[in-house]
Amino acid sequence: MADTLQFHWSSPKPLEVRVCTSHLAKYMRLKVMPSGEVQVVVPQGFDLRRIPAFVEQHREWLEQQLRRLRREHSLDPLQRPEVIELPALDGLWEVNYLPARPGRSQCRERIDGTLLVSAAANEWQEALNRWLARVARVHLVPWLERVSIETELPYENVTIRGQKTRWGSCSARKTINLNYRLLFMSPPVVRYLFVHELCHTVHMNHSARFWALVARKEPDYKRLDAELRRAGTRVPRWARAE
Repeated sequence: MADTLQFHWSSPKPLEVRVCTSHLAKYMRLKVMPSGEVQVVVPQGFDLRRIPAFVEQHREWLEQQLRRLRREHSLDPLQRPEVIELPALDGLWEVNYLPARPGRSQCRERIDGTLLVSAAANEWQEALNRWLARVARVHLVPWLERVSIETELPYENVTIRGQKTRWGSCSARKTINLNYRLLFMSPPVVRYLFVHELCHTVHMNHSARFWALVARKEPDYKRLDAELRRAGTRVPRWARAE
């Protein structure tokens, strides 16, 4: 079979899928690269005749990913924010920029409450996201502790991360992982996310018993959960996970 397969779907131009064999792969999987190239990765010795049906099965997902990439590539160049608003903390920061050598980027808060970003031309975004993570550790961690005490739902540890697809999670060892982009949400939504993950320390699933516990701890959970599902639009483009 050729290294590249073609699929004639709705687009006038056929979709090309490159076949990649990997000795590390244990099963067949699809990848959409940032360049827009579509790859199907298969283990060594895999029956390549199964690939077309597998790609067709995931056609909807592939088309969604490719549409997303086209939208992103059509956007204007990323603009540096002059002001950053964090609704979770009811805070507003003016941002000033200074040039710096590559690899020496930093963001610090000055006495007057403004932010000073020293960064090379293409490093300001990383510096600001590191600052967001620091702010989240300072404010979200003690906030989670207070909610834990209020709800009588203890946890073991907490980490701050920049997950691409999750606002939070809870491990079997009762470690709560929080996305620092929660800072762009409203306080009630952030608190609901805390309650949601703390309830997972009791029920590691989304069973009826889990939701019953959530309802006891946060009666308005349905409205807040719906708002959380739409919350990605509140995150400015420069702060979104790549």
